[in-house]
Amino acid sequence: MKNSIQIERKNLGKKGDYATAIMFSLISLLGIFSIFLDWKSSIAPLICVVLTYFLNRKIMILNHLKWFFIGLIFLALLLSWLLQLSFWMFILQFLALTCILGVISSVNTIQDDHSNIIFSLNADNFSCLCPGSNDYKGYALNRMEYKKYFKTADIEIIQQDKSGLLIVVKGEILRPRELTAPEIAQILAYFKTNDIELVEAIASPNNYREERTLVGVKILVFGIPCLLGALLIYFLGDNGRNIVVSAISILLAILLVPLLLKLINIWNVSQKNK
Repeated sequence: MKNSIQIERKNLGKKGDYATAIMFSLISLLGIFSIFLDWKSSIAPLICVVLTYFLNRKIMILNHLKWFFIGLIFLALLLSWLLQLSFWMFILQFLALTCILGVISSVNTIQDDHSNIIFSLNADNFSCLCPGSNDYKGYALNRMEYKKYFKTADIEIIQQDKSGLLIVVKGEILRPRELTAPEIAQILAYFKTNDIELVEAIASPNNYREERTLVGVKILVFGIPCLLGALLIYFLGDNGRNIVVSAISILLAILLVPLLLKLINIWNVSQKNK
């Protein structure tokens, strides 16, 4: 094959970084507001947040998240017994105030300008961003972690369909992400120039079914917490008049999102193993 293609994208995922920063900011505001309701009970969560910040500078907490939460629960039980604090209020305040660290991290990421190669192709190899159907959470957080590499000679089919570019490599269907229509046209023109036969159509009902399922999962994961939060605020929070209950309801709804994602991932893995 002649020549090569390299497609770059500046500040990939910047919109997601803004959304993350806004989400963390809203949760942080709930935590800050809770301090004014009972500042004495908030001293312990505040100190723990500061200690978490310094701990994260020594070790990457995300890499030991399970053990961190186990330690947090034991610490919350101990402090609630020694200082006569509410166990659940301590946990909720700590998680809400910890989001301040998330705001700082998101702002630093937004301010960092960078470019990433999202698609490359030459006679020997090609790479693209192609997360699997169960990778939606991780892909939203860090797209470049899902950049994969393949042999160009292993390409069996490459075509454009209603959902974008579709590539079949050794029977595996790939759906490269982040490509615009002109970039897809450039890739297809590359193969035509090098006299590589392009297949007009391919029967891929399973792939389309997975994509439709992904849309349904997104609606489910974000719709249920929103509905549940609204019902809690209306019935238990006196339609928003009870500020404490309303704030807790919003925080619980937000925390429910990653829990649902985890449960869906576990269910998908169990279905594949059957």
